Amino acid sequence: MSILKVAITQFNIAWKDKQANFTKIEELLAGKQADLVVLPEMFQTGFCTDDAAIAETMEGESIVWIQEFSKEMDAAVCGSLAIKEEGVIYNRLIMASKGEVVGHYDKTHLFGMGGEPEHIAPGSSKVDMVVQDFKIRTTVCYDLRFPYTSFNDSEYDILLNVANWPSARITHWDVLLQARAIENQAYVIACNRVGEQLDKDGKAFYYPGHSSVYSPSGEQLAHSLKEEVIEISLDKKEIETTREKLPFLKDRRM
Repeated sequence: MSILKVAITQFNIAWKDKQANFTKIEELLAGKQADLVVLPEMFQTGFCTDDAAIAETMEGESIVWIQEFSKEMDAAVCGSLAIKEEGVIYNRLIMASKGEVVGHYDKTHLFGMGGEPEHIAPGSSKVDMVVQDFKIRTTVCYDLRFPYTSFNDSEYDILLNVANWPSARITHWDVLLQARAIENQAYVIACNRVGEQLDKDGKAFYYPGHSSVYSPSGEQLAHSLKEEVIEISLDKKEIETTREKLPFLKDRRM
């Protein structure tokens, strides 16, 4: 299919309250139709890296929920969460479809300022997934700052990023998203959260949203500052047209 219907779910994540977050997502998406549903980074707990108790196995309650929700939505559903595997914890983006996990990507670049490398292990591989014939490069939050992670060496159609990106650096987020679209001649789908979160020391972090979609030429197609679901349809022909008009990807040497 040449059209992909996307639902980007931007919401205020309840701190470490998985059931409350599952319920909020279900309420926001009730009655909506999509081929791909995108949830933020650590969508069921908020960005928490120093509490091993929130990590689950690949048979845990959040995996069961996202599998069931993908069946209810009749869509591919993705978002990241803390997954424990062989004694190691990863910040893992999960993609579920038709009641099954169909792919995952482990966040490669860990946020040193936030202590993430002290508790989370990095992934080591780029991962592309396919939804409705659209090839999607998957990334998580901080990966966005490192352009080689999104380097379009596989002719992917969409760069996907799920995040908990704070207000203090949101200008960087906006610029980097547009740059990644332009340099890779691909759609960019970015899902952030909104709201406030306190860290273990009581310091408040604010999240302004700015979930966005950019065209393969860098045009902003959607943008949100509030709790809502962004619904948008992406046309594969737009990718082909952009690359035909300015075929610079063919000139790369690395």
